[in-house]
Amino acid sequence: MKSIKFNNQNNYHMFKKYYESCQEESDKLTHASDKVSLLRGIIFATAGLLLFIGYQQKNPVLLILAFGLFLTFITLVLYHNKLEKEQEYLKDSQSVLKDYMARFEDGWKSFPVDGTRYLNEEFLEARDLDLLGKSSLYQYICTASTIWGQDQLALWLSMSGKVFSMDSALQLSQEIKSRQEAVAELSQKMELCMELEIGARRLRNIKYEKSKKIMDDFFHTLETRIHFPVVCRILFRLFPLLTLFFLFCALLGIYRHLAMPLFSFLAFAQLLSAFLGNHWNNKALSPIYQMNKTITPYRKLFQLLEREAFHSPYLKSLQDILLKNGTASAALKELETITEAVSARHNLYAFLLYNSLFLYDYHCMERYGKWKDSYRDSLKSWLKALGDAEALISLCTICRTRKVCCLPDIADSKYPVFTASDIRHPLINEPAVIGNDINLAHRTCIITGSNMSGKTTFMRSIGINLALAYAGGFCTAQRLHISLMKLCTSIRTVDNVNEGISTFYAELLRIKQMTEACQKQIPMISLIDEIYKGTNSKDRIFAAKETIRNLSKPYSFTLVTTHDFELCDLENDLDIDAINFYFTEYYKENRILFDYKLRDGRCNTTNARYLLRMAGILK
Repeated sequence: MKSIKFNNQNNYHMFKKYYESCQEESDKLTHASDKVSLLRGIIFATAGLLLFIGYQQKNPVLLILAFGLFLTFITLVLYHNKLEKEQEYLKDSQSVLKDYMARFEDGWKSFPVDGTRYLNEEFLEARDLDLLGKSSLYQYICTASTIWGQDQLALWLSMSGKVFSMDSALQLSQEIKSRQEAVAELSQKMELCMELEIGARRLRNIKYEKSKKIMDDFFHTLETRIHFPVVCRILFRLFPLLTLFFLFCALLGIYRHLAMPLFSFLAFAQLLSAFLGNHWNNKALSPIYQMNKTITPYRKLFQLLEREAFHSPYLKSLQDILLKNGTASAALKELETITEAVSARHNLYAFLLYNSLFLYDYHCMERYGKWKDSYRDSLKSWLKALGDAEALISLCTICRTRKVCCLPDIADSKYPVFTASDIRHPLINEPAVIGNDINLAHRTCIITGSNMSGKTTFMRSIGINLALAYAGGFCTAQRLHISLMKLCTSIRTVDNVNEGISTFYAELLRIKQMTEACQKQIPMISLIDEIYKGTNSKDRIFAAKETIRNLSKPYSFTLVTTHDFELCDLENDLDIDAINFYFTEYYKENRILFDYKLRDGRCNTTNARYLLRMAGILK
């Protein structure tokens, strides 16, 4: 099958070029497939006609010619199947390429895999920073099609919210660096990554919940051992041999009066035993039958990973898992043949014929039992390794679609470190996004600015890039130097009428979590948007100052956006070690404009009245 030769560029036109190339090749294959389909129909009809005439006229030449045409027909059928497989490959290729093109605009927001199922109350930062859910980072970067890859990516993106001890910080840092090395290598293996995405694309057609159930049922059957006594295994072979022996005797006329009754008795006995064991056999074999559309893609994915030459320790370890105990692809190939055999028994006529002649069901059970004994302990580790590879490829997405990106430098420091050059929000289209430089050299940053000037977006840019960095992936910045920190946020707080929680109280609960985390004296960073916006200005300013004072520790960074200029005076409080930044607007031809650039100092302008006039509320 012809594959697409990719290079390591990262622009829209490259993906569009390959998409159009696939379309041209697909059109050619469709034209050829239609011709082959018509030709094989004509040949089959001609062969049938020659066979009929040759039989009527006892003409051996016509019979030989008919036989030759039937062979030609079979050859064309096989060739037509090959063309269909190539068309399927091109269709999957176009689907993958179309998704990449969509990431250059807003089309990615309609991707069905968005990570909503992973949202929970234990990691509210995911909602604040749009890490998971609709229009999220997960929806943008996820290229995984298996449930294992999707689960692993969500887990890694949640690393930023985990509480860790200083003892485990070094281990976590090493794990992140190990994933970074793997991601860096995969970023240079675009052809492999695309082949893996294309090979797994069919698995995405099965909904997550259905795929999860199929896998759970299958693993459940693996726990049940299939064991037949030696006597039964002997009978499974003896009965079919005797049945076929008496059948041939009857057909050849050898002791026909005895052979035919014995054949009929044995065939009936075998079929009866199949019916009696049908419930048990179905229970054991149905989960395999449900996987008949998934085993082949998994096998091909294993093959791709087994054959590639990797250099990073993480990828080599994943490959070693697949090559342990034989090879994963060879085991799946064996399971593939078993699945095809099991699928055949679901045809009523095949069920009656095969079981009456060969005790077919029991042979399927025996083959499956041997496979389980050999590979039941390895299968989960193989699928987990494949999921890790898919998640690593997803972490390369940023470098495929963004010109400004980097792998961050993770510092091993017991104090928080954050320095960024041209840091950007990854979910804003690159032509429209504005980057900023920042060096967090102070414990607290007070960020002021006019409405719509970019304060919240800047704060989210920091948080979402930290999540990418701790996952081990590319970030949207020219350079990013950070240490391992727990990420806490209070940005998108909402009330809860059912539990009697107001917006203000919901924010209090979020900030309480920050202060509790701060008491553990671990490196952390807190992002608070419009602090205490749900209460009056007098209480808000007092509460904000006390909160910032409690969070201002040597092992903690705190970024606060506010419209209360009084908080800017904290810059003069030596106990807090604060600094001021601001965003502003400018006016041109009676229009309000923003440059979204971060500046040192405090904001001295407001634009609420102007916005009210724009909305028609004020004259």
